[in-house]
Amino acid sequence: ARTQTVATTIEQAHEGAKSIKLAYLGDLDRLVTVGFTRQSQRQFKIWDPRNAAKPVHVVDLDQAAGVIMPFFDPDTSLLYLAGKGDGNVRCFEIGASADAIQTFAVSDYRSNVSAKGMAWMPKRGLNVMGCETARLMKLTTNSVEPLAFFVPRKSDSFQDDIFPDTASNTPAHTAEEWLAGSDKPPVKMSLDPATRSTQKAGEKKVFVAAKSAAVLQTELDQANQRIKDLEARLQAAGLGIE
Repeated sequence: ARTQTVATTIEQAHEGAKSIKLAYLGDLDRLVTVGFTRQSQRQFKIWDPRNAAKPVHVVDLDQAAGVIMPFFDPDTSLLYLAGKGDGNVRCFEIGASADAIQTFAVSDYRSNVSAKGMAWMPKRGLNVMGCETARLMKLTTNSVEPLAFFVPRKSDSFQDDIFPDTASNTPAHTAEEWLAGSDKPPVKMSLDPATRSTQKAGEKKVFVAAKSAAVLQTELDQANQRIKDLEARLQAAGLGIE
């Protein structure tokens, strides 16, 4: 069962006095915090929750006043950092090995329109056939602007390498099961439009071989014979079939 004890505490994750944000890095089983140094420099740190005495990786970003909001995509291992009060969004790829963490700057989105807030669009709401891998909803003083991120691809087919099965809106367990100690992974769903309409969330794809012409003819003959038998029973009971 769940307990009310504190599992891990990170003391003074960042030395700055401003707000600190935290996000979970999914299958990497790490935590990322964003905050400030004593000199008001923005930075993010990656932590191992099993040993939170010191960060396993630190990246200094820039000198600015806006608090950073982190958004992590576990399907692509991309970390999006959106600054509150500025218009920029940074993107980093996070890689992990047995004893090290690597971060790679991918690209930046730059705008002169400052953001008051950001929200993350679930993967099932993206234009996957257009290779849209992420979408942030940017709140400004008078509007909500969608910020779409694309991977350039020439093919018109579904790209399963950048769209693996993702978390669905089907709960993995009930609240009672979770309080009792259930630790099941999220129920996942396919993003392929060809299977999303028929495949249930969490259901594995099963290959079904096509029926041969002989099998189809046998099933048709059986169906026709069944119809004749039912018609005969109706006529015997004095009921019309027209």
